[in-house]
Amino acid sequence: MLSKYRKQIDKIDRKLVKLFEKRMEISKCVGEYKKENNIEILDAGREMEIINTRTSQIKNPEYKEYAKEFFENLMCISKDMQNKK
Repeated sequence: MLSKYRKQIDKIDRKLVKLFEKRMEISKCVGEYKKENNIEILDAGREMEIINTRTSQIKNPEYKEYAKEFFENLMCISKDMQNKK
């Protein structure tokens, strides 16, 4: 049974990796645009909007705090990458 669950997680993780790379590529483009146009990397209002919207899309209330943490970390990673360019 455990191996069945792990295979399911592995399949999901492969999809997540592809989506993560795609998101980071677009995030990199956003960072380049911001630098070219002298726009601050941090847009706190937009960041909060994304975190709140994505968290509100979670159906199981048990996962909401985890989703919030996930998106906060994802935003942090994106900003870090944008700042290194």
